[in-house]
Amino acid sequence: MRYILFLFIAMLQLPLFAQNGADKANALLDKTLAGLKADVPVRMDYTYRVLDEDGEALQQDRGIMYVDNGRYALLMQDMKVWCDGMTQWSYMREVDEVYVTDAVSDEAQNLSPLHIMEHYRTGRAVSLVEDGAVAVVTLQPMVDDGTESVELHIRKNGNRLVKMVIYMPGQGSVEVLLDGYAAKCGADGDVFTCPLDDYRAAEIIDMR
Repeated sequence: MRYILFLFIAMLQLPLFAQNGADKANALLDKTLAGLKADVPVRMDYTYRVLDEDGEALQQDRGIMYVDNGRYALLMQDMKVWCDGMTQWSYMREVDEVYVTDAVSDEAQNLSPLHIMEHYRTGRAVSLVEDGAVAVVTLQPMVDDGTESVELHIRKNGNRLVKMVIYMPGQGSVEVLLDGYAAKCGADGDVFTCPLDDYRAAEIIDMR
């Protein structure tokens, strides 16, 4: 009888433990976001990798990221993305094409680091695992509807995002490693706008 009573009490406490974990994860995300927003414009070096379901690298590139609230730029060798808060341009070197879309489109928002941290919590269960100096916040869909899940690796000293992994069901994952963080980097508006004159030979595909 004592064992059954203990088990019953433990079961009652499980939701509370889960809620506390979610609260702690959300608090860490809020601190990380607040710190990033206070530092804008921010410049970061990063490595971008596309992995298959077995973890084998299909594509890898390295570049520079600029973040300034709703504006961002991802500048790699094979792909470059600019967003000035109203319009997003994506240049693909392999096909020599520039894709243009609205900044509020799904395509644009899914590339915004701030959007991923700020809005990916909607409809997702938030959990936290602490791994030494790094805390891993997982944003897992509550319903198995093919929606991607996200891992945000945050260095606890300074609450700084150092790694982001997006898992796409049946397709593998995208991994972004961040380093070389530079706050108040002095990036002007031109950094977030596609220099179309540099891509006169490219085909412009307007998806708006």
